[in-house]
Amino acid sequence: MKIWILNHVALKPSETGITRHYDIANELVKQKHEVTIFASSFLAYRYVFRNRRKTNYTENVNGVLFEWMWTLPYKGNGILRVFNMISYFFMALWRGLLSKEKPDAVVGSSVHLFACLAAYVLSRFKKATYIVEIRDLWPQTLIDLGKMSKRHPAVLLFGMLEKFVCRRADQIIVTLPGAVDYLRNLGIAEDKIHVIPNGIVMNREKEKSRPSPLAQSLSLLKKKHGKLAMYVGSHGDANALHTVIESAKFLSESEVALILIGDGPMKESLQKAAKAYSHVYFFDSIPKKAVLSTLCLADVLLISMRDAPLYQYGMSLNKLNDYMLCGKPILFAGNVANDIVTEAKAGLTIAPERPGAFADGLRSLLSLSEEELQEIAATSYAYVNDHHNIERLAQRFLAICSYKEAYPEDEEAVPCQLSISKWGSRQ
Repeated sequence: MKIWILNHVALKPSETGITRHYDIANELVKQKHEVTIFASSFLAYRYVFRNRRKTNYTENVNGVLFEWMWTLPYKGNGILRVFNMISYFFMALWRGLLSKEKPDAVVGSSVHLFACLAAYVLSRFKKATYIVEIRDLWPQTLIDLGKMSKRHPAVLLFGMLEKFVCRRADQIIVTLPGAVDYLRNLGIAEDKIHVIPNGIVMNREKEKSRPSPLAQSLSLLKKKHGKLAMYVGSHGDANALHTVIESAKFLSESEVALILIGDGPMKESLQKAAKAYSHVYFFDSIPKKAVLSTLCLADVLLISMRDAPLYQYGMSLNKLNDYMLCGKPILFAGNVANDIVTEAKAGLTIAPERPGAFADGLRSLLSLSEEELQEIAATSYAYVNDHHNIERLAQRFLAICSYKEAYPEDEEAVPCQLSISKWGSRQ
């Protein structure tokens, strides 16, 4: 079958960040399906074009086709970011309508809803199944994390878009388990909503034995401070890394070094805040293939989240899959509907945005016995394999894309019922 996926910020496997759709597509290509991903050639997390010599081109990555499209450059979270989203909408339409290919399914995936809207238009022109994938709840994210009023024009606009695309979708995929209730409250039929969380390629476990580009630096820090607590990921407002920084005042230099690896809009301000502490260290982003080997150099892995109502709908963090595959104990500061760290017995969960409690939790995990560490590694691996194995998630994705409905001109056709009862819409 032929599937088009519209994801503004989709990435190749060699790039730093979420590669959800490449990973799913790669599994489907192995099964002789054809998958094309329509994505921006402008890297939003670095604010640069991935290829300065060309901005509109096609690239074959291990059988997965990427249609890289120019979108308006921007920096920050101002009005240019909205124009960047709108430019993606028009570019996706242009590239899709020019293509002679007729996909069987068109998937529109948020971050933003203009991608879902473009997928709707293309699905109607191509007479394809229309799938909406909601990975971020817009406009709820703008209200809870962006601190916007419910009457803000952007909130009203995305609210209308959200209802429009979801009500017209043949099937809806969500990454958050609580999003089922969220969409049901919008009047969306629950039987067409299906949870597919972010997954991980399990054979990436072999990457643990690769040399880390930070091995020498981290070895020196371990000699100096004794143990390492590490965060790898985006440095954004939602990550609440100020909690990690401020916990340093409750921890001595001889106990642990706090290591933050990655980039993001909050990094500069975090570095300024960390100048007061000599055991907090920052490193730039590392290649994805080096993530697991770097994580394995830590004694404890860190996740911090904002204390926001948004997380009543749950979470699906890519970094958490990496952490659990690594098998080191995880300190999770968050208040979420699906507490995966507790479910997987992968570490310790504490209240968010409380630096003192964060320090206490870290100290507790640093004192675990070898037997306890081995048990955490085993239960973490089992959980991620059972719930986030990308091979299994790709089959769910394919089942949803295989849904068919009768078009008006095909009066004799009978809609097929999607048979996915064994995994359902809740997990």
